[in-house]
Formats: sequence, C-alpha cells, structure tokens
Amino acid sequence: MATTINGAVSQIKLSGFKSIKSAHIDLNNLNIFIGANGSGKSNFISFFQMLEFYLSSNDGLSEYVGKNGGAHLLMHFGTSVTKSIEAELTFSTEAGENVYYVELGTAIGDKLYFKDEKVVFNSVEFSTKQPLIPLGGGVASSRLLQISEDDAEHKRHIATVRTIRELMKRWSFFQFHNTGREAYIRGASHMNDCGYLRSDAGNLAVFLRMLRDRYPAVFNSIMSTMKQIAPFLEKFELKEDYGSPYVRMKWLEKAHNDYLLDASQMSDGTLRALALVTLLSQPQKPPLICIDEPELGLHPEAIMVIGDLIKTASEDAQVIISTQSKKLIDCFEPEDIVVVSRDNEGTNFDRLEYEKYKVWLDEYSISETWDTNIFGGRP
Repeated sequence: MATTINGAVSQIKLSGFKSIKSAHIDLNNLNIFIGANGSGKSNFISFFQMLEFYLSSNDGLSEYVGKNGGAHLLMHFGTSVTKSIEAELTFSTEAGENVYYVELGTAIGDKLYFKDEKVVFNSVEFSTKQPLIPLGGGVASSRLLQISEDDAEHKRHIATVRTIRELMKRWSFFQFHNTGREAYIRGASHMNDCGYLRSDAGNLAVFLRMLRDRYPAVFNSIMSTMKQIAPFLEKFELKEDYGSPYVRMKWLEKAHNDYLLDASQMSDGTLRALALVTLLSQPQKPPLICIDEPELGLHPEAIMVIGDLIKTASEDAQVIISTQSKKLIDCFEPEDIVVVSRDNEGTNFDRLEYEKYKVWLDEYSISETWDTNIFGGRP
C-alpha cells in the first residue's frame, strides 16, 4: 500500500547514524522491517525517535544524546569516522510535499548540535522543485522550535515550519517490553493522564477508562479482541483508588467473576497484548506509529490477531514495525516488507518486490521464502 496518509513520510534519506552509513528509503502506509539481529532495524526506528525527542523541548537533543551514551555512540563507527548525521524527510500532504533537512554535528563534551536545518514546500500545482530554504544552524535546539509567527526573516516559510513541526511532534513510539513487577504499565495512573497512550503504556488504565467513557464502541471492540487472545477474561474494572485521583486496572476471570484480580496479577503476554490492542484500536491515531518487536511474549494466535489490527491501523496512520516473527510477517503483503541487511559498509534497506520473487512467493509464504535466504535478511 503506497503512502496515502495525509502528512505521512513518503521518503527519507539518512546518513551517518549508528549502523546506517547512507540510505534512501521510500515508505508506504505500512512498513514491516525484517532482518537478522544487529542488522539495523531498531536503529532506523530510533532515528525517528530522536527527531521526536528533540522536538519535545529545547533540551531534547541533549537529553536524547545523554540517554544514549553520547554522540560517539550515535555516529556511524564513532566520531573519528563520521563527523555529522544528515537526514532529509519528505512529508506528503494533499497540498504538496513538505521537505525537512537536518545536519547534526559533534560538539565538545560528546554532544550533538544543529549544524544546519532547511525546509521547503513544493505545491502539487507546480512541477518544478524549489530549493531548500536555510533556517540557520550552530545552535543546541531545533530551529523548528524557535521560529514563531513573529519571525520576520522566515515569515514566508512559517506555514511549512509549522506543518513539519506539528507532524513530527505527534509521532508515537512504543515498546511494551517492560512488564516487570514494578513496571508503570501495572500501576495506577492519574485520572487526567489520558490525552494519549504513553510509549511504555504507563497510563494504560486511565486511557482505557477514557475510551470506555467516550468511545464505548471502541472499548467494547478492545474487550472482544482481548477475549480472543485471553479467553479467560471476563471484564475490566477501571476505577479510582478510594480517596485518590489515580485510576487502577482490575479484572475478572470468567470462572471466578466474584473475585477482582489486580493488574499486577496479569501475565506479561496478556498485558502486552492489551497495550497493543489498545494502541492499534484507538479512534484518534497519531500520523506515525512505530513499534519495536510487537510479537514479544505473545502466543502465535495472538500474533495473528495483532497482525490484522496493524493492517487495519495502517489505513488511518503510517505504521513502522521492527520484527523477527515469521508468524507476524505472514500477515502482510510482500510490498509491505522491508528487508534489512548488513555488510561491511553498514545497514542496507530493500523493499521486497513481488515480481522479482514471484516464482517463490506464489508457491511459498513470505516466512518460508525468508527461511531460504533468497531475498536476504538472515544471519
């Protein structure tokens, strides 16, 4: 499925980031990245996360670099080999293409700074591409955050800056791997923390309560789907703790529907499945959803249910998935699959072409063909 989502990233050029020396990737509504361990699947997703991070605050880039061990760990084979990270993203909208370019350089203290940023808007009414407009550089925070409606120098381009900024700020990244005893996903969440589902599903209880109260049909659909994955489930109780503004999730089993169980008693796999089903079923989806290894801890039948939800979600939001699950990739079409491989130069990305492998894909599933290493992406 080609890009049809308004505001989706239709292509990205990226160089100098982690294992990615240089890449040019065309993106669709649905993008399933498969490949061996260490091939660079998660690195690609983490680049999008870095962009979202540095638009969260003026200190966002510095915070991201610090959390990830310093600039030398983000550069392709370190700062002695790579001096800058460069990216150019094209956002497709009904009016035309918004293009954003960024170059990040290294600074003293193992930090990164914005060496250069540029934008341009190419209207559908004109076939000639316009040159990128410099926004300035040499700063610690993105010019996308600094340029306002009152900026006389960039007044002509404020609409482009605003469009790109607002699209990127609404990106969402999810990894529901942490379901340990002390994980936020198992705890109570503040009654007002229901604007969006957090990346670790730490506010799952109150988000589900919001869906139950405002979108009962969606909530009922989530419950119905969860009963396919976990047939023992009867219902959820989503109430505020007595005398507290915090909402806690409890649940009932079919065979013991007179005894409330706490979220802390739910299995890891069931809890992850609930977070995924909620994420993919929500009525107001972000323009870009990235999920790293959604199959973790799920039963094969549950993986197939999640695969169907991913396909449906991609009709309303652009979806990028990193996976090694053969069950999951068989839920999709060949053109949805991006094969990630690694050579001495770095990470390579190749979208699977049905016609190229037609003789195999007409006879075997995608996962069976993948097992043969015909199109790569294997150790």
